[in-house]
Amino acid sequence: AGFAGCLLIATFAVGIWVGDLNGGAATMQTEASRLRLARGGGDQQQIAEAQQSLFAAADELAPIKKRHGVHFLLGVLSALVCILVNGIAMTYFIGSSKWCAEVVDTYRLDVGLADRSRALKRRAFPWTFSGVLMVVVIVALGGASDPATQIASSADWVTWHWVVAILGSLWIIVSLLNQAGLIGAHYEVIQEIVAAVEVRKRAIADQESSDSHATPVAAD
Repeated sequence: AGFAGCLLIATFAVGIWVGDLNGGAATMQTEASRLRLARGGGDQQQIAEAQQSLFAAADELAPIKKRHGVHFLLGVLSALVCILVNGIAMTYFIGSSKWCAEVVDTYRLDVGLADRSRALKRRAFPWTFSGVLMVVVIVALGGASDPATQIASSADWVTWHWVVAILGSLWIIVSLLNQAGLIGAHYEVIQEIVAAVEVRKRAIADQESSDSHATPVAAD
């Protein structure tokens, strides 16, 4: 969870460092259109000027695209790690809650222990689900704001992507912290169940021992 949080922060920082990707892409498209028009006109001087402008725009866009590539790879890694962590937490609560219920039933322990386990699981699931959902929303907006997707309004989605990335990253970090706290609380329940099982085992062993050493009463 800590690693996932660091990745989210790093991804956002690199995203700010990228620069105006949509602006550079728009300039490239404008210069490319200008070159096509110049070639259609047949004026060699205009063609040469248009080519120089296009090359200059490409040179300005190249470092931005490299930084965007780093941001994209970090974003993919962050998304996968966040989903993995949430998936592990969900799997943990499903398996351990079932184990608690089975052990409580088998050894006839206090049913309150199983109820506490189920309550913690129910509290964890909204955090898990919302964390995964927020990752999907951030990634979707990132794709919508990428000019490579050929969406005409990609520049309009940049601000939305930034705002949701900030709020969503904070939400994901908070959800991971809450899940960590709930896992810690559930571990305490498991320890209580293990201790209760040991007590019950000793009671059963003592009962069996006393029964085996009991003197039978002779019938008259």
